[in-house]
Amino acid sequence: MRHPLKYADWSWREYAAAARCILTGRVRNGPNPDRLATRLAALYASSTVYPVNFGHTAIRLALDVFRAIEPARTEVVVPAYICPSVVETIAAAGLTAVPAAVGSDLNLLPSAVQAALTPATLAVIAPHMFGCPARIGEIESACRAAGVFLVDDAAQVVGERCDNRLLGTFGDVGVVSFAQSKAVVTGVRGSGGVLVVNNRDLDTLLRTAWAALPAPRGRLAAFAHFVWNYQWARFTGNSGYYLRRIGETLGRPDPAPPGPGRIANLDAAIALAQLARLPRIRERKVKAARDYQAALARIPGVGVPQFADGRYLSRIMLSLPPDTHLDMLREELKRRGIASRLGYQEPVRAGQPDDPALARARRLLGLPFGGAMATSDIEEICGALRSALAAAQTDPVERKQNEPYQTAH
Repeated sequence: MRHPLKYADWSWREYAAAARCILTGRVRNGPNPDRLATRLAALYASSTVYPVNFGHTAIRLALDVFRAIEPARTEVVVPAYICPSVVETIAAAGLTAVPAAVGSDLNLLPSAVQAALTPATLAVIAPHMFGCPARIGEIESACRAAGVFLVDDAAQVVGERCDNRLLGTFGDVGVVSFAQSKAVVTGVRGSGGVLVVNNRDLDTLLRTAWAALPAPRGRLAAFAHFVWNYQWARFTGNSGYYLRRIGETLGRPDPAPPGPGRIANLDAAIALAQLARLPRIRERKVKAARDYQAALARIPGVGVPQFADGRYLSRIMLSLPPDTHLDMLREELKRRGIASRLGYQEPVRAGQPDDPALARARRLLGLPFGGAMATSDIEEICGALRSALAAAQTDPVERKQNEPYQTAH
C-alpha cells in the first residue's frame, strides 16, 4: 500500500519515551501521569483535569455523577451521527441516548438540541466531529436555560478554540481522547484520555470517582498491538491478523477491552511527547487539509464538508457524488495503492425515519491524512481518486458484463 491510513504523527521522541518506560519497568505506574496532569492543568487553566484510560471512561464518570444528582432524569441527547462507543457508554450507565439532528458539518444543531430537551433530559453530549467545532456556545446556553448538564466532547481536539474559549471547557465537563486519529495519540485500547471538570460544584464528586478507578493493566501488549498493527502497518501488512488467528486456534483469544481505569505511566509519557510537538503537528495538518481542499476542488462533486481555511481537522472525510458506488470506489482506490475508511455507519435511532443528512454521512469516505504528508502525496492520492471515481460511477452489473473474461492463474 503506497498510501496507508495515518493513525498518529509520531517521531522518535514518542518511541524514546515509550522505551524509557519499558526498560525501567515503569509501564503501569510511574511519575508521568502526575506530570501529564500538571501539563494539562496549565493548558485548561480554568478547569480541573483528571487523566483516565479512555475518553469514554471520562464520560461514564460524568454521567454517573449527573445521575446521582438528578436520579429521575434518564435521557442523554446526542447527535444522530456519533461514535458508537459514546452510545454504548450511555447505555452502560443505564441511560437512554436520544438523537438530535446534525448539520452539514455533522455537528449538533442548537435548534435540534432545544427541541430534544424534555423534563427527562439529564445531559447533552456535544462532540466536535473530526475536529470541526460545533456551535457549542449556543448549545451551552440552551442547556443552562433548561437546567441540563452539558458534556463538551472535545475527544478529537486539544488546544483548539471556539469563541475564544478552549474546546473542552464549555458546559459542566469536557472530554479528551488519546486514541488513534485524534489530536494527541498514545495508542489504542485504553491508551488514555482526560476528564476536564469545568463546573466547580461537581469537582469533589468527580475527584472521588476518579480516585476510585483501578490502575491500568495490559498496557505493554496494547502498545505493541498499536505499533505493529497501526503505526508499522506499511511493513507488517496483514501479519497481525494472522497472528491473532493463530492465537485463537491455540486457545488464546484477544483480551477483552480494559474497563474504566486511570492512565498508565507508558501512555502518559507518550502523551507528554505528543503535547510538546502539538503546535508543529497542528501546523502541518492544517497545511495538509489546505492541500487536500485545493486538489479536490478539481474533482466535480467531491468536497470536504468540515474544511475551513486554518482549521485543524483530525481526519479528512469526503462527500462524494450521489451516484458513486462506495464499495467499488474503495476497491478501485485499493488497487491504486490508496487506503480508505468509512465514517460511522450506525446513526442513533429512536424510531425516526432517516434524514438526508444521515444518508450523506454514511457515505463519507476518509483518505490518508497526516502532518507528514507532502503536497505531492496528496495530489497523487487525489489523482487516483479522480480515476477511481470514474470507474465507481458505473453500474456494477454493467461493468461486470463489459469486463473481458479472465482465466485464473
